[in-house]
Amino acid sequence: MAMTQADQDNIANTSVKDDKPGHFWRLCRFTWRTCNKSLRFTFKLILALYFLFCILVLVLRYVVLPNVDRYKPDIEQAISVSLGRQLQIANLHASWQGLNPQLLLENVVLYDKQGRQALVLPEVSATMSWWTLAVADLRFERIVVNQATLDIQREVDGKLYVGGFHIDPAAEGNGQGLDWVLAQHEVLIRKASVRWTDKVRNAAELNLPDVNFLLQNQWRHHRFALKATPDASLSAPLDIRGDFQHPVFAKKVSDFSLWTGDLYADLHRTDLAALKLYLDYPADVKKAYGSVRAWLHLDKGRLADLTADLSLADVKGKFRADLPELDVALVSGRLVASEPSTAKHKFLAALMGEAGHSISLINFSMRTRDGQQLPATTIRETFTPGDKGQAQKVELYAKTLDLQTLANFAEHLPLPADQRQMLLDFAPKGQLKDFTAKWQGIYPDVSAYSLKGQFIDLSMTAQPVQLARAKTATSPAKAAVPAIPGFENLSGTIQANDKGGSFVLDSKDLSLRLPSYFVDPLMPFERLNMHAQWQFVEQDKLIFQIHKMDAQQENMRAVLSGKHIMSMRQGADAQPGEVDLTGSISGFDLKQLDRYIPAVAEEHLRHWLLNSILDGIADDVSVRIRGDLAHFPFNSTDGKKARKGEFLVKGTLTDAKLDFTAGELNEEGKPLWPVIDNIKGGFVFDKARMEITGETARTLGVDLKKVKAIIPDLSVHGATLNIDGAVSGSLQNMLAYVSASPVSGWLGHFLREAKTSAPASLQLKLQLPLMHIIESKVLGVLQFANNDVVLQPGIPQVTGLNGKLEFNEAGVNLGSLKGVVLGGPVQITGGSQKDNSVKVRLDGAVTAEGIRKIMPASMADSLSDRISGSSKYSASIHVKKRQPEIVIDSSLAGMALNFPAPLKKSATELMPLHFELMPQAGPDAQTLRDEIRLSLGNSINARYSRQKQGASPWQIVRGGIGVNAPVPEPDSGLNANIEFKSLNIDEWRRLMSPVAKAVQSGAATERDSAEVDLSPYIEPTTMAARTPELHIMGKKLENVVVGVSRQNKIWQANIHSNQAAGYLTWSEGSNGQGVGNVTARLSNLIIPPSAAADVSDLLEGKNTTAQIPGLDIVAENFELLNKKLGHLELQAVNHISSQAGVREWQINKLLLKNPDADFNASGKWTSQGGEGRTHLSYVLDVVNSGKLLERVGFADVLSGGKGKLEGEVNWNGLPFAMDIPSMNGEIKMVLSSGQFLKVDPGAAKLLGVLSLQSLPRRLTLDFRDVFSDGFAFDSIAGIAQIQQGVAKTDNLKMLGVNATVLLQGNADIVHESQDLNVTVIPVVNVGTASVVYGLAVNPVIGLGTFLAQLFLREPLSKAFTFEYKVSGSWKEPTVTKVDHRDSSSAKIKAASKP
Repeated sequence: MAMTQADQDNIANTSVKDDKPGHFWRLCRFTWRTCNKSLRFTFKLILALYFLFCILVLVLRYVVLPNVDRYKPDIEQAISVSLGRQLQIANLHASWQGLNPQLLLENVVLYDKQGRQALVLPEVSATMSWWTLAVADLRFERIVVNQATLDIQREVDGKLYVGGFHIDPAAEGNGQGLDWVLAQHEVLIRKASVRWTDKVRNAAELNLPDVNFLLQNQWRHHRFALKATPDASLSAPLDIRGDFQHPVFAKKVSDFSLWTGDLYADLHRTDLAALKLYLDYPADVKKAYGSVRAWLHLDKGRLADLTADLSLADVKGKFRADLPELDVALVSGRLVASEPSTAKHKFLAALMGEAGHSISLINFSMRTRDGQQLPATTIRETFTPGDKGQAQKVELYAKTLDLQTLANFAEHLPLPADQRQMLLDFAPKGQLKDFTAKWQGIYPDVSAYSLKGQFIDLSMTAQPVQLARAKTATSPAKAAVPAIPGFENLSGTIQANDKGGSFVLDSKDLSLRLPSYFVDPLMPFERLNMHAQWQFVEQDKLIFQIHKMDAQQENMRAVLSGKHIMSMRQGADAQPGEVDLTGSISGFDLKQLDRYIPAVAEEHLRHWLLNSILDGIADDVSVRIRGDLAHFPFNSTDGKKARKGEFLVKGTLTDAKLDFTAGELNEEGKPLWPVIDNIKGGFVFDKARMEITGETARTLGVDLKKVKAIIPDLSVHGATLNIDGAVSGSLQNMLAYVSASPVSGWLGHFLREAKTSAPASLQLKLQLPLMHIIESKVLGVLQFANNDVVLQPGIPQVTGLNGKLEFNEAGVNLGSLKGVVLGGPVQITGGSQKDNSVKVRLDGAVTAEGIRKIMPASMADSLSDRISGSSKYSASIHVKKRQPEIVIDSSLAGMALNFPAPLKKSATELMPLHFELMPQAGPDAQTLRDEIRLSLGNSINARYSRQKQGASPWQIVRGGIGVNAPVPEPDSGLNANIEFKSLNIDEWRRLMSPVAKAVQSGAATERDSAEVDLSPYIEPTTMAARTPELHIMGKKLENVVVGVSRQNKIWQANIHSNQAAGYLTWSEGSNGQGVGNVTARLSNLIIPPSAAADVSDLLEGKNTTAQIPGLDIVAENFELLNKKLGHLELQAVNHISSQAGVREWQINKLLLKNPDADFNASGKWTSQGGEGRTHLSYVLDVVNSGKLLERVGFADVLSGGKGKLEGEVNWNGLPFAMDIPSMNGEIKMVLSSGQFLKVDPGAAKLLGVLSLQSLPRRLTLDFRDVFSDGFAFDSIAGIAQIQQGVAKTDNLKMLGVNATVLLQGNADIVHESQDLNVTVIPVVNVGTASVVYGLAVNPVIGLGTFLAQLFLREPLSKAFTFEYKVSGSWKEPTVTKVDHRDSSSAKIKAASKP
């Protein structure tokens, strides 16, 4: 098949294309041939080098190293050249470490330039590197130095010497020294000792006895690790590591300023203050102990980043010399600091503001010694310095931060001056969370700022407004800042910048300070929720928008929304701005009103609101304020059209209190007009008009209804308050209201002390100019409706009063009032006079019942049957300057008086009564004086001068009472001059002290204390009396002349009467009754038999009006019931025991002394339920027993007799009336030298028995010459026990000249009988007499003991002893002789028993 032209063209084209691969293959063949030649050459070269290396190794291994000692000089020379120092090796050994030869050098000595030993290494192991051949310099794969000792020293000139060699990394060199060390692959120093001496610091030598150091070098990469153990007082073992690189083309490897890398240091239990002697710190550390772990990053020898974990205690030091010392107990956390590589300053000097930097404190906390603590927190601060006209920038971030603690620490920290001033100006307290603050510029010239974050319980001082300012050639730009109120405990979130911002508050127990809004800037809240924002407009204006505010203040809750457009300019250009606010308030306490008065309110308006609205609760309050506050409260002034705006506040009132005089006080320091309280109603403040409506209210206890208080225009200077209201309720409260108001002065204080009862009504209208209260006008009508009224003290009460009393600012008009006074009808007329006094006339009648009603209840009871009937009277009352002038006249016709003389008359008799009370001039305005004159009939006249201080009751200054005698005129006190036939002091005392009697019985009433006590008017302080008959304290004295004086409750008297003569003092008891104390010094005191019953009544308390007082009596001549007892001294007290109804008369001393005997006794007499008992302890020293018995009524019983009787006895009954049947006690008697007389038993029957007169008539014995005419005795001794009137003795012994008589048994004194054993022992001889006498004089020895001892000493006496049994009555006793042998034996045996 033939080829076409196309096929031929394609073949031709294909041939052309296939020619290009041919060129490629030719190029490949050329390249292969060339590389093949090179590879063959290289392979041959490597093969040759390999064999050469093997030969070298073989030579080293088998030729050189076994003979290395031969090459020691060469090795020393090579190392010396490399180090630049002479090196000497004591011993050199060689071995292999793998493929590397290893040298072991012993006692290597390195010399300094002066040829002195600088470093001695006991053992050095060096493994050589094959790089030695490549670089033609000595290289080691590893150098191991064991137990080396290295001295490092810095001289005074700052030069550093290591091992005696000067180390200067900055010096020019040829790669020797440090460069050679840094060229070795690995250097290891084990258990070395390093001594560091620093002469620059003049510090003590630092010894590191256990140092391990590892250095690894790989071209430009260097790593090292150092572990050392310093002295334990400095630190725990140190751990320092580094990882650095140097530039590739560094001229010197040892130029550390070109190195870049990281350094790690770990110090535990380190005393940083001690280490300061050897290291440089960025701060002055005076004290610190703990652990520090730090990571440092160096960039070309410059410290760029620092991270340090701190755990330090007991830290004290300064960051800068100009800062106060920081003294903290604990520091813990992480510090991270960095600085940009472009900074021109060194790192440590650039911290805190000198260059750009960033500092972070992570989980950082501090605690001072005084307890202040910075809780663990994270804080970051970034500072960018100003550059190219831009202001510096600061950014702060805090995860959590306590601002108070930060402010406390701030003065110690190296803060920039502007940040320190910011803390001082804001004085922040509280906490911040996730808070970021950025600003540009130096405070306070901040050109831009932004804030964002959360704050908790934040407090800050108020900050003034700051206007925006553009940058000029001389001043930096300044951003606008709104006025910031001071606040405390504010919580919420904020987002703000120099254009505006917003915040959300959710706070509790906070306080705001708003001086630009309210008069009182302090605004406390219990709760405040608020969402608001602000925006700066027009350079000098601020729009503050409140979206919603919900606040609670105590019981008040307020909801508010609106906006305020205000000017930020201050001074003369300041404008309050425009406001548009709407709100509602509930539970508003009006006492807190001062907090909410707008600052733009007029001063007089603020004053009235603060001092007039005193209390109350406002509810359902709506608030609406809209308009320009410059025209607040938007009312018309000076006839101009009202300003455009709205101010409306209205609500309801509860328990409100209003002082419409705004705190004006009267002369007594009380409100000028009484305060209106308990207001329940409403209020409206509409622009300048105020209206308070009280549906109900009270003032001074008076009910008010439909009261309105209106001030048409509060903004007008001198506004008028109009009050209109009706009063109903207690008349007394109404009069109290009038008395407490200026009306009282207008009425001459006529109603000031009026007392009333029952309700009444009052209509009152007031017009009160607030600036001139004194010009107030009043119109009042007081309507009486059967009221009981006391118009003035001293004026009897008017009951059932009807009529009308009108008053205004000019005076009062009584009209014609009718009522009942003193039990009878009365008509009262009068009113104000031209001289501003008030004159009242009363015409009426008085009844006995009416008089009793005005007396104290206790006195009225005692006078109920002493006054009867009625009588007419007339009286006039003229009141001037608060003092009444009273004149009363009455004939007392128709009234009967039944008082003790001379106040006694029948109803038909006339006894004219004239009473005058006249005011007297006082020494000052607070002291009132008057005089009372009283005449009653022809016999009684009295005059009293009185005085009153302020509100105290009237006091009698002086006065006199004359009864049938002239009226005395003393300088002070009340004197009485009395001449009368019979004067009964007890009766008059019952009339003078009725209230005291009621107090004692517990029956005193309120009326007793409320009414006037009449005792000061009728109870004199001094009295002179002459009377044939005086009754006092239940006693009757005859022919009495007495002068009595009283001071307080002490009466003194000189008295002369038939019964007593001498001087007496009586101190009354506190209740005014007959108890108290009487002291008497008398020449005579006679108590006749007729007075015995009175004395019994006094002791037993039967006469409750005349109880016996405490007694201290001394009487020279005392006669009791016709028995002359001689000198008397008596001290006794009569008082009522704490037990109900028990009375006790305690006799502390009773002394009766006469020529026959001295009687001393003490004891008590008690009485309960009408039964008394006497207890008496006595001692009777007898001079003449016979005379003594004759003095007390027992004559011719005993002759002579001297001795003593003593003992204790008690009986039922009175002290001077012994009750024998109830008598108990003991009598001890010792008498001598006497004789019982022959008497018939009678009053001394017992003595008759003892005289043994009856024995001779019943016995046939020969003892008549001994006993028939009475028994003469030398001594009588014995003790008798008395029980229920029966005397019992077992040791009564009578010793006579011829015989001794012994008595044993008992005698019944009540039934006059006895049961006695009588033993008669005749005196046989002188010996018997002496023995008997010696035994008989001891009264304690019993009869049996006596006989036993007698018969043992004198057996002969037993034969002549006679014993008798005496029984029966005293008058006819039965005497029986007893066989004395049996009896005596029995007695002796009984006495001899132990």
